[in-house]
Order: sequence, then structure tokens, then C-alpha cells
Amino acid sequence: MYISLNEILKNSIFKSVTILAGEAGLNRKVKRISVFDCPCNKDILNRNTLINGDLFITCLEQFQDNKDGIYDYINALIMTKSSGLLIVTDDCIDTITKDIIKICDESDFPLILIKEDVPYAVIMDTVNQYIAIENLNAINTLKLDKIMYGSVSNNEKMEILYSINPNIGQYLRTIYVDGGFDSAIEELKTHILYLNSRDDIFVRSNNYYIFILSADDIKYLKHHSDATALKVKEFINNPKVGYSRIYSRKDISKALEEGKRSLETAKTMNMSFQEYNPLSVMQLLVSVKDTQEAHDFYEAYVNAIRDNVSAENLKEILLTMEIYVANSGDYKATGKIMNQHENTIRYRVNKVKGALNMETDNIKFNETIAIAVKLRILMNEIFY
Repeated sequence: MYISLNEILKNSIFKSVTILAGEAGLNRKVKRISVFDCPCNKDILNRNTLINGDLFITCLEQFQDNKDGIYDYINALIMTKSSGLLIVTDDCIDTITKDIIKICDESDFPLILIKEDVPYAVIMDTVNQYIAIENLNAINTLKLDKIMYGSVSNNEKMEILYSINPNIGQYLRTIYVDGGFDSAIEELKTHILYLNSRDDIFVRSNNYYIFILSADDIKYLKHHSDATALKVKEFINNPKVGYSRIYSRKDISKALEEGKRSLETAKTMNMSFQEYNPLSVMQLLVSVKDTQEAHDFYEAYVNAIRDNVSAENLKEILLTMEIYVANSGDYKATGKIMNQHENTIRYRVNKVKGALNMETDNIKFNETIAIAVKLRILMNEIFY
């Protein structure tokens, strides 16, 4: 995982930049940053000095007496798939000819002018902060994956957790968040905040953000985690949030799994917050919604009804069952919503009971239709 040049340019120190060429290549990933103020020659290429993902800074003064040298320079950067070239100050901007612009545009190679006289050191420190955070995220994501899915002992899990934060508290809770930060700057600030946190961990994986919050007091941890989940809304757009329950730190893998499942439930149900609830049928079904068994269950349910009603009435019957389940089996409430007499609803429900051969088993019937309705929602199936 590496940060894109486009994200880096959102930093305030680059507020005065002008994209001279290669705008289509701003999504290139930046792996390292260097100063490249020397003339380009074949030895540089032969020694593999330049590599894919390099971002370079230059003032172009090396070409004042040899303006044609810029062509070899730019072609070398393009050939080695560098991320881009930052030109600091416009004193030598006349070196960038229309031909150079054309070459860079054709190769989607970003050529960026920083008009203000920003020191090289400031640029490099800023970019290196982003790169360091990205590398740390990649490492910590792998560590959490090993805790969750690796064949490691409990002691090894603790060693991995302590390698991320040696001060993790006695109790912990995970919060998984889906959404995008308002800006790369806000995300960087959040990373720095948690790097300086004594008890907590913040990791960005490929698909979500993970907060591991800890404390030696359960009551404080609950308050801390609730406050964190609410604060998330201040810097992440339209977040979906999933909590785990509070665990002893030795059960970190359980906390990670619960946080992840809670987030999946929140996303599936389009809910802002979802705390893990072991008695939640919907949460249980989320984990199996993509299986063949889930699809077979729903299809068997629909086919049993289809075989006992007319094609014209199938959709109406299925809709009735949806509303009936949503209203906890209340005939009158269902009829009011559907603008039907409650006896009509009762007739339809009994029709489905018969189709499922469950006329004498109300518990099994209610269980079956509730699961079928929930599966349809989770699988986003349409009525037949």
C-alpha cells in the first residue's frame, strides 16, 4: 500500500502548485522521494539508481547551460516509471518546452510546478511522513491479519499486539469504520494522534479503518469507545461503524472478528452504528448471505409458495409476508399498511403456511418466514 501523488498534493504546502503536464498520472503511487539536481547520464540508468515509484525534486538549474539535456532527464524518469517531478520555483521554467509538455502528457508523467520557494527539506519531510504512515499501515494490517487468521498461539498473538503498541491496556474493544476521510491531511493527523496515544491503535486496511481502544478500567473503556465512535463522524464522511464487545486483551482475535462482523451488518443494513449482538439473527445471517445454502433456502421458500398460488398473486403474497414479518405477525397492522382487511392478511398467511406444510407448527413457520425475509433483504433479491 502506497499513497498516491494526488493525495500528497492535497497538503497545504502544495497549495500553489500548477500541473504543467501528465495530470492523468496523478494517481501514481509514491514509494520514496529524492532530490535530482544533477545531469542525467547512462550510468544512472545502468546502476538502477532510479526505480518505479520515485518522486523527484529539482530546480532545473543543471540545464541552464545544456537545455537539450532535459530530454534525456525526462525520458529517464518516464522509462523508470517514476511517480513525478516537482519543480521548485519558476526561475528556470523556460527549460520546460512545449515538446517536454507533450512528451509528459503522452506518457501521463506528472510535471508539477511549485511556484512558492518551498525548501526541499520541508517537501521531503512532508512526503516522507505520508510514506512512513503508509508503510506502517501495511505492516500493521499484516500483523492484525496474522492475529485473526494465522496459526499462532495466544502468547504469539500477544507478542504481535505488543509489537504494534506495547502499552495496550488490560481490556480492549475494536471499532471498524467504513467511509472516507474529509482529506488526506485529516487522515494523517489521525494517524499521528494515535501514534502518540499510549493505549490505542489505529490502522487503515484496504477496506476499512480499525480502531483498537484499550484501558485498564472497563467503565472508562466503554465511555472512551462511545466517544470515539461519535467523533468519527467529525472527520469521516457518512461513516458506517461496527463495535465489538469489550474483551480482555488476550481475546484480541475475538474483538477483531466481532468488530468486522458488526461493520458488515451495518453496511448491509445501511445503519450508521452497529454493536455486536450475539443474539442478532440478522448479524448471524450476514455471515452466510453469500453462501449457496442461503440462496437455496430462499429459492425453496419462494418455489413452495409459487406452486400454491397463481403467478399473478405471487408478488403480492411475498410482499404480504415481508410486511407481516416487519410488523411482528400483527395482522391488523399489516392490513393497514397494505390497505387490506386483516382477514385478507390472515388468509394469505394461512395460504403460505399450507404451501410450506407448516399449518400445525407456528414456531417453525414464523422462524422460516423471518429467515427468508431477512435473507432476501441481505441478498438484495427481487420479488419473483
